[in-house]
Amino acid sequence: MCVTDIYFRHESLRQYQEQLVQDVYSSVKDGCHLLAHAPTGLGKSDAVLSASLTYALQNDLTVFFLTPKISQHKIAMEVVNGIAKKHELNIRAVDLIGRRYACIDKSLSDLDHEGFYLSCEKKRKNETCEFYKRGKGCSKLDEAKANVIFEKVLKDYGVSKTHVELMKLGEHHMACPYEWMIKLAGTSNVIVADYYHLMIPMIREIFLKKTNKRLDKSIVIIDEAHNLAKRVREQLSSTVNSFIIQRAEKEMRFVGTEKIEMFSEFNKWASTHIKDNKEIAVSKAMFNEFIATYGMDKETLAYNFDAIGLEFIERANKKSMCMKIAKFLRSWDAEEKGCLRILKRRGSGYVLSKRFLDPSVSTSELNKTHSAILMSGTLMPLEMHRDVLGLDEMRTNLRMYKSPFDEENSINLISDSTTTRYSKRDFDNYKKIAIGIDRLIEATPDSEGVAVFFPSYNVMNSIVPLLKPRGLLLQKEKMTPTEISELLHEFSKGGVLCGVQGGSLSEGVDYCKGEIKTAIIVGIALEEPSLETEALIDYYQEKFGKGWEYGYMYPAVIKALQAAGRGIRKESDRSAIVFMDERFRWKNYKSILDDGRRFIITREPEAFVRNFWRGEGVRI
Repeated sequence: MCVTDIYFRHESLRQYQEQLVQDVYSSVKDGCHLLAHAPTGLGKSDAVLSASLTYALQNDLTVFFLTPKISQHKIAMEVVNGIAKKHELNIRAVDLIGRRYACIDKSLSDLDHEGFYLSCEKKRKNETCEFYKRGKGCSKLDEAKANVIFEKVLKDYGVSKTHVELMKLGEHHMACPYEWMIKLAGTSNVIVADYYHLMIPMIREIFLKKTNKRLDKSIVIIDEAHNLAKRVREQLSSTVNSFIIQRAEKEMRFVGTEKIEMFSEFNKWASTHIKDNKEIAVSKAMFNEFIATYGMDKETLAYNFDAIGLEFIERANKKSMCMKIAKFLRSWDAEEKGCLRILKRRGSGYVLSKRFLDPSVSTSELNKTHSAILMSGTLMPLEMHRDVLGLDEMRTNLRMYKSPFDEENSINLISDSTTTRYSKRDFDNYKKIAIGIDRLIEATPDSEGVAVFFPSYNVMNSIVPLLKPRGLLLQKEKMTPTEISELLHEFSKGGVLCGVQGGSLSEGVDYCKGEIKTAIIVGIALEEPSLETEALIDYYQEKFGKGWEYGYMYPAVIKALQAAGRGIRKESDRSAIVFMDERFRWKNYKSILDDGRRFIITREPEAFVRNFWRGEGVRI
């Protein structure tokens, strides 16, 4: 098919974008998957949605656009709206978010995940949710009334509405926006949703059944695909700890039910097994023996905890720890491929976790789709993502695209005079790194617009006090979205931003006003040695023969690349990027960094940064 026949919302294609459009259409036409390493500025969303939607409309397929952040939904919806308007297409798209995030019932708004869903389910089952009655209906008469309201909304729906617009309409009509979204999804050509709608087995089965959609009749686009494996592993894993158990006992006292003594007994059991170790691997049977002392099976115990938790929520209107324990108990026995059970010491308490090592137990379902398109600006090495996600090698195309931005607008430096290797983490080395950061800040115009991304909070908190006094804007652990937004607002006025690689400031944030003049990537964010890290390396070694690379090295370099990419978001941006660690020049690490950009290796990066901002060019 000629590119001019593709439904595209803009007048022309950008440099390199045309090749991406062709590759997407060709892959979809052949029923293949495509893994696309496509740098920022290429126009990935436009290219991928345009080609996929064109083929889908020709062949009666549904396009799913899955992204890890609700904030990214708007971009995809704008693309679809633009295509429909320009080409006068009679299509429909839905901006789908989870039931909890779409809920307009104020009495449920402060509950956590487990508490919300159990409370919501009870209200629907008991027919006490007026929003549900008017959104879907609890009886035939209710359904008829709900359909009348929905038809009014549908009449003015157009091609699409954002989830925010649907929620406002829901408040106006006193009807559940989530039920509308599900109805809309059943008749939509494009469904914009989160990973978990198709990547978490139980949710996927229910969602596809409700919407009457089939994977084999779908093209699934995965945005920010470098995050998919870790995100799925996290969502499949479950944890309980001493704090949760102690809070659960307080809930029992509040409700006035017979108290299940577990806090002291759990700590005693954990202490007996862990002894002087920081963490140990435990078997399924070890915890089952502990549960057996309560004289009931896990399902009965879980049911009791759910009942206590629900009563606590209804009486206190607070989230329940009893429900977290119930969820953990139900997940403990299930035997999935590649999972590890770990007991850790944390402060004066303990943490028991069931961790997943293999995301392909779920992501391999993409092989059942007509075609899957996975894209990211940091999808190197492509083979690793294909293997780890369990995509069929014979029907997966791997493509790498060049950046459309002018190479003269950035400079990439590797400073090989410092390192954050574990064996080198001492005061003298931290002081040396701090001096290097200070020099780079001073080499940047006005000593502002500098973003420093550290490998961990521990390293950041060790180095920041050694920097010269100045107005530093610091990322802290467990910051709320509001706090992050306020921090970014302050940085937009100038200053020096300090964050961590792999955190909310270094991934998924567009510094679209050129806020970052100089980006400093301090060290490599390798996972700290642990049982889970070792097990992941061993698992990938046995499965792929590349345990060290897939389970340890490559994910850390991807975090560095994500952080480095914050400085150049559009054609007019200019940025100096400094990778500050001698290991970045090592072959195994640099092979992932080397996606076509030119690197200068130096022990005095501040000289190059100063010349770059003076417009004096590169002097080697």
